Parts: sequence; structure tokens; C-alpha cells
Amino acid sequence: MKEKIIQECYPEIYEYTLHNPTSTGIAEIHIYLIPGGSDGRSLMIDAGFAGKQCLNDTLAVLDECKIAISDLDVFLTHEHHDHSGLASALYQRGARIFMNPEEESHHYTCLYHHQSEAAREEQISVLCTVGVTPELTPELWRWYLDEMDAEPDEKRRSVFAIGDFRFEPIYAGQIFRYGNFVFHAFGLRGHTAGQMGLYDEGHKVVFTADQVINHIAPIVSTSYEGENSLSSYFDSLQMIKRRFRGWTILPAHAGPITDLSGQIEYIAESYLDKLDIISHIVNESERPLTVCETAFQAYGIHGVGDSRRFLLAKTVITKTFSCLEYLYQKGFVRKERREGVLLWMMHTGAKGN
Repeated sequence: MKEKIIQECYPEIYEYTLHNPTSTGIAEIHIYLIPGGSDGRSLMIDAGFAGKQCLNDTLAVLDECKIAISDLDVFLTHEHHDHSGLASALYQRGARIFMNPEEESHHYTCLYHHQSEAAREEQISVLCTVGVTPELTPELWRWYLDEMDAEPDEKRRSVFAIGDFRFEPIYAGQIFRYGNFVFHAFGLRGHTAGQMGLYDEGHKVVFTADQVINHIAPIVSTSYEGENSLSSYFDSLQMIKRRFRGWTILPAHAGPITDLSGQIEYIAESYLDKLDIISHIVNESERPLTVCETAFQAYGIHGVGDSRRFLLAKTVITKTFSCLEYLYQKGFVRKERREGVLLWMMHTGAKGN
């Protein structure tokens, strides 16, 4: 007998898992499906990785649930590749795609990039900001440029490249009705510029996407000044802790959150430890440091010789940027821009304290 690939994880809410077709990055993601009511439309939360096997698995699930793609609404919590990878393929087959337009605030970061000319135009400026230049980091600079220029079937193409798809905008407070559920969209800022979740007050069930995950401190990354990403993330965690205590909490990765307070405490402590390390590095340095230099010291990276080390470098540069911005907001470090490069330095009076 053929094994079912979709299971009921909550009354009338179904879940199946898609696996990363590459050997790098996130290994898997949970996709949630709520079959439609009298109007016939059904809801899918996130779209998973791009790739033939993921698409085939999704089409098999829809067939098993007797859901026509033309009757499917896909709520993208955010635009990262593991959540939006199949959005284009599903849209082309007749599904409606919903996403917060704030997710397209930037075409290029040091981690994710769109497959567009706008992303290419932003690339040099963004890389310069974090201290990745031909003069300062020639090897890393070349990896970034080669990644952007790689064709879709080339080995070096980034797993974090985001494809093109059309979507209908969603905003906080918007209501989505499917089956017996009345979902309210709400903001989950920090992990991305416009990540959104859904909750149903009557059923006490909430989808938190990548904001809270068991035994993981989700990445809060940015490559732009003034976004207050980490502050927004901390605020969001406290809101989740107050608002959804005792609810069924369904994240995009790992299992349901059963110890909400404990998991939020784990995430907060992980970031506070990293903030301490980064603050110490900057304030003990004899000269101003770039984001890239700070990140490599904080995470013990020495050189970028292969794709896995390049992926690590991309991740820690963006995470370190969000930590540096937080430290700057709190007055623990200073910053200034010189010839396009953002430099971080000891705050006056910080040394020796």
C-alpha cells in the first residue's frame, strides 16, 4: 500500500514535508493545507523549494486531497527560497499567490537575491557596504560575482536565488476564510522585512513561519542600515509569548512548539551571547572593522575556498550586520561610512568598562 505523504496535524489542517533538492541550506519545510469550504477554495501555507521532486510531491498531495490548482490560494509567509520556491510553478498552473509586498523591499542582500537586473544593480553597493570589495576581499568578491552570473543549471548558482512570480498583496489584519477557519494575517518582523503569520482565534491555532522554531535561533539578517531588524525580532518574540501562550503553534520547520517560553528564552540567549562577542570584537579592535571582518572573527572563518564555506560566509555576514545595527542603536558601538564601506568602531568610553 502506498504511504500517504500528507497527514492531519490538527483537526481539518493537513501537513506534508518537502525536502531540499540540494545538499546545502535548510533540509526540509512543512507545508500546511486547509481544504476549502462551500466556496471551493483551499489554502496552502508556503510553497516549498523549487525543484521537480518538490513539485511532483505537491501535485500528488493536491490530487490526493482532490484540490484543483485553480481553486488553490497560496499564502507565502515570506519570500525565502524554501518558502517561495514553487510559487511560480503553482501560479502558472492557476493558483493565486498572496504575499506581503514588503518582502520585495530589496532586490539584493548578501544572502538572498532576486533573479533580476535590479538585483544586479544593487549588488556592488550592498557588497561595498559590508566590506566585500575587489581590494579588501578579492576571493569573496569573486565568489559573489560568479554566483550572480551563474546560469540556473550551474553548480555555483546560489540556493538562495529567488525566482519571479506574481502575487496579490496581503496586510496585517486581513482575513482569510477557509473551511471552518477564520484566519487573521499578522506581522512577524525581523527574520525578513515583511514575514507574515496567520492565526485563528476560535481554534487557538497559529502559524509562525520561521519566527520561532524548536531548538533553532532563526537568522535575523539584513544588509541595509536603519531597518532595526533585531529589535523588531525581539519585540515580535515577546508579542508571540504574550499573545499565543497555550495555543497550537505550527512553525515551518521542525515540530509544533510545545514549550513556547522556553524556546523564546533559548533564542534570546543565543542572540545575547552573539551580541556580547561582536561587541567585544569591535571595542577591542585597534582599528575600525567592516561587517565582513567582524563576522569572520565572530564565527572563526578563515578564507572561502568552496561553496559550503561561501554559504556560511553569506549567512554570518548578514546576521552580524543585524547584530551590529542593534549594538549601534543601544550605544555600544559607533559606525561611519568611508568611500561606501561601513566601518564599525569602539564607542567612546567603552574600552575598559
